[in-house]
Formats: sequence, C-alpha cells, structure tokens
Amino acid sequence: MDDEPAFREMVARLLQQEGYQVFQAENGEEAMAYLGRADLVVLDINMPRLGGLELLEIIRDYDRDLPVLMLTAYDREEDRVKGLSLGADDYMGKPLRAREFLARVRALLRRSKRLESIKVGPLEIDPLSEEVRLNGQLLDLTPTEFRLLLALARHPGEAVSRQTLFAQVWGLEEGVDERVVDTTVARLRKKLGDDARSPRFIATVFGRGYRLAVDEEATS
Repeated sequence: MDDEPAFREMVARLLQQEGYQVFQAENGEEAMAYLGRADLVVLDINMPRLGGLELLEIIRDYDRDLPVLMLTAYDREEDRVKGLSLGADDYMGKPLRAREFLARVRALLRRSKRLESIKVGPLEIDPLSEEVRLNGQLLDLTPTEFRLLLALARHPGEAVSRQTLFAQVWGLEEGVDERVVDTTVARLRKKLGDDARSPRFIATVFGRGYRLAVDEEATS
C-alpha cells in the first residue's frame, strides 16, 4: 500500500516473482477493502485520505495477528518507534533493498500463525490451500464462506461481532449492508449441516455476533 505508482508496481513485481498474490492500493481507504484477504500487509506511512499509521491502528483493532511491515521514506527513529508501538511487526526505510525486503517478508510469514492449519473438533481449516474438511470430507465453500469460517476459527470460543467479521472478510468498504454477514452465515451453516436453533458449529450470540461452537464429540 503506497501512494507512488512506480514504487508500488516495483514492490508488487518483486513479490509476484516469489509466487505471492498481491493486492495493490494507493491510499488507506482503498486498502481497507483488501484486509480480509491479506496474510501480510506492506504499509507506507505517507498515504492520502487515510495515513499509514491511522490504518495500522484500524488493522490492530480488527486483527491482532495480521503481520504488518512498514516500508516508508520516513526512516526517522521517532517514526519507527511510533509504528512499532502501534503494532507494526517490522520496519524498513526507503530506498528499497530488494533481497533484505524479501527476506523480511518470508520471516514474517514464517512466524505468522495465520498460515497454520486450524483444527476445531471435526473441522480442519487450511489457510494455505483454502480448504475445509469436516470429518475428513472436503467441503465446497466459496472464497467468502471460507474467509468467514476462518475468521471465526481464529477466535475460538469468542463472540465475534458482525462489524469485525465484515471488516476481516469483506474489507471496510462503506455503504455495504452488514446484514450480508447474516446471509453468508446462513449459507455456511447449510453446507456444514448446521441448525441455527441448536448449532453444532456456528452459534448466534445475541446482540454481539457469532461464535464458532463445535461439539467435540460430534462425528458426523
């Protein structure tokens, strides 16, 4: 996420050559639409409409574990300290040193728990392959359904608000009805063979959102 098109394209090419899928954004508001799909964020401080440090605070409000690498011309000590104190995982100044940058990206992804498979009861969720298995059987989920289930699985036993789910799955786009979360949950429950009145998997927490509640003894 950077406001300089040429620099942004160069960074994107470096990452794509390493096999990564890259989403580009020229400002903080545009970047928010991609947050639910990201496994790592490369973030510039100086962006129009919504600055990098402001966006970093928003990211940390909605996702504590998403790795963030600050990459910026503002390489003063006070800027580094502020970025790290707000929750950035690493910090690099410009000009870009390509080999070091890629090494830092690999290190952040290696340490990230976001790419590890999650097993909750009879459900196994693989963030890398974007596959979900129930009792060993592969489920046919859409990308949106997968991201919603993954967002719930990353907060086991916790009630996750519709606002948080919307931010993590769809991005923080304005003007979209958050009731789309309820519609997606209903589709996901159907594919899981779940019953909203007596849920084995996705429980409604009234006034708060949804919670992944798996019956550990369930076998089918």
